[in-house]
Amino acid sequence: MLRSVDSLRTELSGPLTSRMGPKAKILTAEVHGDEVRGLALCPGKVIRYVFAAQTQRLHTQALLSLTTSTSKPAA
Repeated sequence: MLRSVDSLRTELSGPLTSRMGPKAKILTAEVHGDEVRGLALCPGKVIRYVFAAQTQRLHTQALLSLTTSTSKPAA
């Protein structure tokens, strides 16, 4: 399943956009057999994804998530 980077990005952009929103950006894409693995940047998150090419399934896991501060300043 050796493909060009452009074809991988095109194939991944649909499922990633539907799951994470239109501002999701693919950072890396690596082919591992029938799977494509990599990192993506979404608003407020960095996620790891695994895309199974034959079944068109996308599995995501948040690696880094930005949150708002819940503490109040001491002064």
